[in-house]
Amino acid sequence: MRQLPPSSNPSYGFTNSPFGECCIAFSNDGICALTFPESRESAYADLDHRFPETDFKQNDDKAARLAKQVFDKGEKPTLNPIGTDFQLSVWHAMQRIPAGQTTTYALIAEAIGRPKAVRAVGTAIGANPIAFLIPCHRVIRTDGGLGGFRWGLDCKKQMLEWEKRKF
Repeated sequence: MRQLPPSSNPSYGFTNSPFGECCIAFSNDGICALTFPESRESAYADLDHRFPETDFKQNDDKAARLAKQVFDKGEKPTLNPIGTDFQLSVWHAMQRIPAGQTTTYALIAEAIGRPKAVRAVGTAIGANPIAFLIPCHRVIRTDGGLGGFRWGLDCKKQMLEWEKRKF
């Protein structure tokens, strides 16, 4: 079961981002989730689904500090993604995509040595728990279409445009 030990001080908070309100979940081991939910209720449900045995404490101040570090200063805090070995390999490959650039699902599949696993790569990308910092928004279809995005295509477009301006 995906769980963060109580000793790791699992917390979450809501804060503003350039793409609307976000929810950041973190522990002493790093950020384990960054989402752009439609509502706070959906954020709670997502955390409960991802980490059913974890008792998170709310800490909006720390979430705001993390967001400032990411979106204002361009720093990359420590990440603690929790997933299968395959998912982790896909998420690691996505972190090598430079800001302001895109790649395809097929190229990610090749990068992890699984060129025929394009659909599985797409599924792993869709399960990415740490939006923006594990930049699933930078992955597009081979035909140049944006493909899907859990937080909506408008959010994906905003992220890509923001990165192109900033970087």
